[in-house]
Parts: sequence; structure tokens; C-alpha cells
Amino acid sequence: MITGRAGIGVLWLLLVGLALTVSAQENEPEADQGAPHAMERRATALTGLGEWSLARQFPERTVWLDLDDDSRALALFQPELKTPARGALIVLADEGQTAAEGLAGGLLDTLAERGVAVMTLGLRPPPESVVRRRQQRLVPEPQETAPPEDDQLQSSVMIDVAEEEALEEVMSDYRNSIRELLDAAAGELERRGYERPAVSGIGWSADYVTAWALGQGALSGVIWLAPRFSGDRLPELPAMLSADRPWRVLDLHAMDDAGRHPAVARAAALAREQVSGYRRQPMALSTPPQWADAERVASRIQAWMNR
Repeated sequence: MITGRAGIGVLWLLLVGLALTVSAQENEPEADQGAPHAMERRATALTGLGEWSLARQFPERTVWLDLDDDSRALALFQPELKTPARGALIVLADEGQTAAEGLAGGLLDTLAERGVAVMTLGLRPPPESVVRRRQQRLVPEPQETAPPEDDQLQSSVMIDVAEEEALEEVMSDYRNSIRELLDAAAGELERRGYERPAVSGIGWSADYVTAWALGQGALSGVIWLAPRFSGDRLPELPAMLSADRPWRVLDLHAMDDAGRHPAVARAAALAREQVSGYRRQPMALSTPPQWADAERVASRIQAWMNR
């Protein structure tokens, strides 16, 4: 009698397990139903800034840009809301910000209402090693009280060289990913019929858009919004911009001391190299720039683009 009950129990468990398996198989999504999740993983691989969430939030503005490595990146696009059209602008957000965040997100509406089509791009933060090096070079290195032994010095130099080469490779990869993103954005605007757009970088992104623009002929201008440049890049700017180029530069910076002093120094360095097509304009800006600044910034950009 005990054996019979055990057998019935085992049989009952087998039947329950079979029913659960069949139910799970019936509820599994089809292969194409899972495709959006695969697309999300692929799309967010570049920035990690929640592109798929933004796509759901702004479905009418979302544009997926195809990149060279078969991945995709999200851009937000708002065509002009006033005719005649005044051109188009690509806005690269500051490091770590999404395409809808802060000043970049605010410019989508404020510029479109002034007849300027806008495409905003998010930017993932740079590698931590790049940020550390940037911070280190802002602080003077302490002087050594006594020279190191020859063996120690040689070992230290070899380590420094290796670290520097590795850091340069990391930074090069990061910059190349940004160039690829900007290439895709410019190509998408061209496909939509916008010729000679301008490009703008917020904060640290001013450096990246300027470097990218040097290889572009079909641009109308480069706009720096509260720009920040590393200690390595700043001395290179005059030589970079003194070369022949078909586009102008607008430098919009904060009026406070933190924004004005670096801007005055930049302008003086560019003037010494007789850089043409550069214009500096101080204005009231938050630190860092915020959505609330978009109206004032859009007014300056529109006036400059209409010159």
C-alpha cells in the first residue's frame, strides 16, 4: 500500500512538471518579439546612457544612427518649427549627459521655434584613466628633494612611457567613437536635406567637436557652449584654427570669473595667431549650463547663424 501511494505521488509530480513546461513554452515570445530587447542591448552599447528609455520617452524625435561597427546610437531630432528654415545644428552634450539632458535638451525646442533644425547627441563619460590624467595635469607636480638612483630612474621612465602609451590609446579610442557618432549625425542631416549644418559642443565636448570639424568642409560653423579644454589641448587650439577652414567659431561663455578669465586668454591666444572667423560672447549661464539657459543661448545662436 505504501509503495502504491509513492508511485502515485511520483506520477503526480511528473504531470505537474510537464504542465508547467508546456505553459512556459506557450508563453515564450517569438524570435522577433525578442528583437527589441536585442536592439536595446546593441543600441546602448555605445554610451550606456539609457537610449532605449529615451526612445520610449521621445518616440517622435528618436533617430537611430547606424555606426561603422554595426552598433547604433540614439539621437533626438526636431525639425524647424518656423519657416523659412535657418539651417541645422548638431549639439553634442557634455560628458556623461544624454541627448535630452540639460542645455542640449532645452535647445531642441528653443532653436526649432526660431527656424533651426536641431539634432542632439548624448555622450558617455570618458574612461576613468583619462579623467584622472586630466585632473593631475591641473595640479603642479611636487619637486623631488633628492634625485633617484639611476636604476630607479630608468625603471620609473619605462613605467611612465608604458602608462602614457596605454592612456593615449584609450583616449584615441574614445575620440574615434565620438568622431564616428558625429559622422553619422552629419550624414543623417544631409540625408534629410540639410546642407552645411553647424555643430556645437557643451563643456568638454567643445574640444571634441572642434577636432572633428577640422576634417569637415560642409559645415557652417562651430559653437562652443561654456567650453572647457584640457591643459594639453588648450595650447594647440591657435595652431588648429589658424589653418584654412570654411567655417566660423562662436565662443559663448559665462560672464563670471570662472568663465570669463579662460575665455579672455583663449581669445588673446587666437588673436596672436591671427585666427579669423572667431567671435567671443560672454553671457549669463549656469555652471554647468542648464535647461533654463536654452532660451538665451538659442537667441545668441540664431543671431550668429543669420549673420
